Amino acid sequence: MNSLVSTLHPSQVTTIDVSQLHHDSHTKPLVLKSIHDACQKRGFFQVVNHGISTEVTENALGSLSKFFDLPMDQKTIFLSNDVKKPVRLEAFRVDNVSRVSRELIKLYAYPIEDWIGSWPHNPTDFRENLGKYAIEVRRLSLEIMGAIVESLGLPPTYSRSSLEKGMHMIVGNKYRQCSPSSNILGLASHTDHTIITILLESMSGLEIMDSNDNNAWKSVPAAGGTLKVLIGNHLEVLSNGLYKSVFHRVTSNAQKSRVSIGSCLSFPMAEMVEPAMELVDEEHPKRYRASSLEEYIKFLSSKADKSYIESLKI
Repeated sequence: MNSLVSTLHPSQVTTIDVSQLHHDSHTKPLVLKSIHDACQKRGFFQVVNHGISTEVTENALGSLSKFFDLPMDQKTIFLSNDVKKPVRLEAFRVDNVSRVSRELIKLYAYPIEDWIGSWPHNPTDFRENLGKYAIEVRRLSLEIMGAIVESLGLPPTYSRSSLEKGMHMIVGNKYRQCSPSSNILGLASHTDHTIITILLESMSGLEIMDSNDNNAWKSVPAAGGTLKVLIGNHLEVLSNGLYKSVFHRVTSNAQKSRVSIGSCLSFPMAEMVEPAMELVDEEHPKRYRASSLEEYIKFLSSKADKSYIESLKI
């Protein structure tokens, strides 16, 4: 499947130097313009000089990988199909036999002191290493969101309190090495329900749907030290459709397993997200109804045919 997908050239992937958000009044508008263009045209960008050390990211990926490599009988306590559980493990199989192609674990991560005690304690460094990353990436998420709302022409503090009090979920994935002849997707096409998702990955595998090229699938190259920022459904709603949530998927690799950590930032569970009134006028009428993360979880349970973002369109 991946052999038919072209790879985005590095020049086609917007790279934002986070440190430049703190520079002079001449530099910052240029960075915000780059963010605006990337969110509008592709639905994602990547960041460098983000302040999270290589030690922290590598330790987090390492502990997560060790957890997934444990025998299944040591992880079954976390297995659940209940989407509301704050710590939940899922395993996806290639067939009806025994081979697992992908495992994921979802961890509530804010306030971290409320949840970290329920995280896995094996391996022994899991809570420490994933916890350090969770704290750092949440700080980065809030900084990036300030820049994103500013790129919309809104005050950088717009919805800041909601984001500071909001949901933060860490989603760890391991995609097992898989023969190319099996033609298996590690993760099917979808958009995230979040405001933004920040993705850390051990190797490439992410593919995005390129609306600029007849919705062709494009592989996104991995680059050391970078994190990817994916626009989610609720940011599409907040921007009244100016920014688009990005359809993406993951392909399995024939040489080795891929580990990734998605950091999902959302408003508080019951708080409604709707288009910013500053972005609504006669020429740009309200395009989405208000919705909440809580409503999204109910939507998941309903197993509706259409996508969540389509269900929100007016």
